[in-house]
Amino acid sequence: MRSAIKDYYKILGVEKNATKEEIKKAYRKLARLYHPDRNPDPEAEEKFKEINEAYHVLSDDEKREEYDRILKSGDESKFRDFVEYIQEFIESIIKGEREKARRPKKGQDIRLKLYLSLEEAAFGGEKEVEYERWIDCPDCEGKGVKGKAETVVCHACEGKGRRVSGIFSFPRPCSVCRGKGFIVKNPCPTCFGRGRVTTKAKIKVSIPPATDEGDVLKVLEKGHFGVNGGKPGDLYLRVFLKEHPVFKKVGSDLMMEKLISYPLAVLGGTTRVPTLEGEEVEVFVQPGTECGSTKTLPGKGFPLQDGRRGNMIITFRIEVPKNISGKQKKLLEKLARELGEEGINREEGLPGRIARWIKRKNAPR
Repeated sequence: MRSAIKDYYKILGVEKNATKEEIKKAYRKLARLYHPDRNPDPEAEEKFKEINEAYHVLSDDEKREEYDRILKSGDESKFRDFVEYIQEFIESIIKGEREKARRPKKGQDIRLKLYLSLEEAAFGGEKEVEYERWIDCPDCEGKGVKGKAETVVCHACEGKGRRVSGIFSFPRPCSVCRGKGFIVKNPCPTCFGRGRVTTKAKIKVSIPPATDEGDVLKVLEKGHFGVNGGKPGDLYLRVFLKEHPVFKKVGSDLMMEKLISYPLAVLGGTTRVPTLEGEEVEVFVQPGTECGSTKTLPGKGFPLQDGRRGNMIITFRIEVPKNISGKQKKLLEKLARELGEEGINREEGLPGRIARWIKRKNAPR
C-alpha cells in the first residue's frame, strides 16, 4: 500500500542530508522545466505545485525538522494536518502569480512636442498630429504566437530570465529571451513574438484658445496600447510657439517694429499696422516722432485664459531710402540748406568744386 506521506526529497531529487544550496539548485532546475508558462503539458501545473510545496518545506529549517519527524514516524494523519495549510499557501502564491501575469496593464504614455503658430495658439482650433504608437499585432491578436506555443528553456540564462554581466556583477534581464526564461519556437512572423507592432497614427487635436508656450495638452487613450486588454496610455503634447515673421511675444504683449518715412515722423499722420487676426488697423503717428519711439494699442496683444488680452506695442523706425530720384535728391538738398546742414555730400562736378574753392579764397579773413 502506497504511503500518503509525500517524499519531498524524492520530488526534488535530492538526498535527505542535502544542503540548502543543493535544495535550492534542484528546485530552480525543476521549476524551469515544469513552469506552466513554459511547459504546455496539462500535468505540468500540478507538478509545478508539488515542486513548490516541497521546496517551501525543505528550505525552511523549522518546517523541514517537523517534516523529517513525520516522515520517520510514518504518521499520515499528522502529515495531512501539516501539509493542509502549506498546500493552501502554495496554491494562493501560484494563483496570485498567474493572475498578476494575466492582469490587464495600461499602455505607456507618449510625450511629444507640438509646434504652434501664434495665431493657432491664440485663437485655438484643430491641429493634425502624426506619430508612431504600439498596437496589438493584428495577426496574432497580441499573443505573440499563432496557435499553440512551443517553448524551450533559454540556453543563455538557463531559464532564470536574468544574467550577470558587467564589472559589478549586476544581474540584468536576459537579452536572448527578454527576461522570460524561455524561448518560443513558433513566434508570430508579423510581430516576431512581441505581440505588438508599431503603426503610424494620425489624429486631430483640439487646441483651446489662449494656449501658451509650455502648456501640456492631454489626449486620453491615444498612447501605446495596453497589455492583456489593458487601456491604452495617454498622449501628452507640450506646446512650443514658432517664431512669427511680425510679432514677438513677451508675456501677453505682442511687440512689433514699424518703418515710417522721415516726413511722416516729422509732420505726423497715420499709418497702418497688421494685427494677430490678420487685419490692419490705422495708427496715428505723433508729429516729431523719434526713431525708437513706441506706441501701445491696448487689447490687441495675446489672449489670456480669463478672456482679457495683452497689448500690442509698436516701435517706430525711420526708414532711410537707399535709391532716390534726381527730383527727390534736389528736394532733400534744399531741405538740408534750409536746416543749415553744411556736411551734405552733394557729389558736385568740377565746376561746383572750383566755385566753392574761389568762394573760400575770397572770403574775408
